[in-house]
Amino acid sequence: MRIGLIRHFKVDLLRKNFMTSDEYREYNREYDKAEVIKNEIIINESWDKCYCSSLPRAIITAKTLYDGEIIISDKLVEIPAMAVIKLAIPLPYYAWSLLSRVAWGRNHASQPEGRLESLKRINYFIDYILENEKDSNILIVSHAGALYEMRKILINKGFTGDWFLKPRNGKLYILKK
Repeated sequence: MRIGLIRHFKVDLLRKNFMTSDEYREYNREYDKAEVIKNEIIINESWDKCYCSSLPRAIITAKTLYDGEIIISDKLVEIPAMAVIKLAIPLPYYAWSLLSRVAWGRNHASQPEGRLESLKRINYFIDYILENEKDSNILIVSHAGALYEMRKILINKGFTGDWFLKPRNGKLYILKK
């Protein structure tokens, strides 16, 4: 079995370097609706089926890359990030991102979905794939945080393959078992 992981194409949205909590929240909302910048990725592999996040940037990526059946799933959406505190003083974007990920990891109430919920959702999806598609080669189009967690789960289930810390937009990573 082969599983191909692809992060959606790069999003076409300008980002300020410094943001208030409201601006960070609005940026994340706009990011979910923004258009993507398609790249020239070529997939020379044969895939039996494609699973895709229900967010528009992932759907556009999947439809661009794959001509077969695409199954859209909310289980593959990005791990949501929200500002941890309400603050009118601008902080660097990366500070907001780091704070929201730490809050997510601690299942803080400020985050729409905590770490335990995210991992439960992603594990459910991986278990479904491994049970129902065991003789297939599956392509998954999703998001950086979700793909990072998927890769860790697959490695723990005996898969080997391409390594990444933060997957690049529009790049194929293959894991095999």
